[in-house]
Amino acid sequence: MEIKVAEHCGFCYGVKRAVALAQKAATDRVQGATLGPLIHNPQLIAELASEGIACKDSLEQFAPGETVIFRSHGEGPETYAQAEKQGLTILDATCPNVRLAQQKAAQAAADGYFPVIVGEKNHPEVKSILKWAGKNAICVECIKDISYVPRRERYGVIIQTTFELQKFNDILQALQEQRPGEYRVERTICLATAQRQQAAVKLAAESDAVIVIGGRNSGNTRRLYEICKARCEATHHIESDVEIDPSWLDGVERIGITAGASTPQEHIDAVRDRVRELAGGVA
Repeated sequence: MEIKVAEHCGFCYGVKRAVALAQKAATDRVQGATLGPLIHNPQLIAELASEGIACKDSLEQFAPGETVIFRSHGEGPETYAQAEKQGLTILDATCPNVRLAQQKAAQAAADGYFPVIVGEKNHPEVKSILKWAGKNAICVECIKDISYVPRRERYGVIIQTTFELQKFNDILQALQEQRPGEYRVERTICLATAQRQQAAVKLAAESDAVIVIGGRNSGNTRRLYEICKARCEATHHIESDVEIDPSWLDGVERIGITAGASTPQEHIDAVRDRVRELAGGVA
């Protein structure tokens, strides 16, 4: 059996940076926690907690003087203000690409454009971008959502950094057709996301089965799964190697492995090793 790992998969720069900041805080024995999950990977969140960096749900759970670590998905301006008001030390692990999207959204609103954020409504990154864009901003997740976009003369369009590029292009075309006007389009999808999606397309087209690794609450991992599933029916989404079903390998000659941006290399290696072990067992 041929086992192939996607050319681009696993940790992206923003996630690596966030994890490194949190791990250093643990090493330095900083008294603090993350505000919400640092990244969408339950196993890594549990590891950080065991090292002394827990995950808290709200600022009210922090004591004055503690350190609050803002997650890679970003926070709104009012969260920064509230943390400072409470006397907390801020360790900002916001992904630089997300921060850029926040800035683009705020600038679009300041320049008189109606901000339209294309992305998942319930994703924490999108929620943070909306807060920087102001109270009149709106999120469009699919083409049917365009009916909720008010008619304006000028629109500023910003994309969730981990959104599917082709889906964004389809939504943008429909938006411009249904809501004509002047457009400022900020293509803030990050390079790592685009590379992972393109690599997933190639991998799925060349495989009899595909395993996608990543948190089930990870938007970019779900998109990799959807991309692969559309091209290879035998696509499976798992969080760890223990979830692999040996029957997935029956009759399979070529199996592909890819992983979301919040998946550590050691998790990818563990899945590859498990597949190799099972392949040897059924050969």
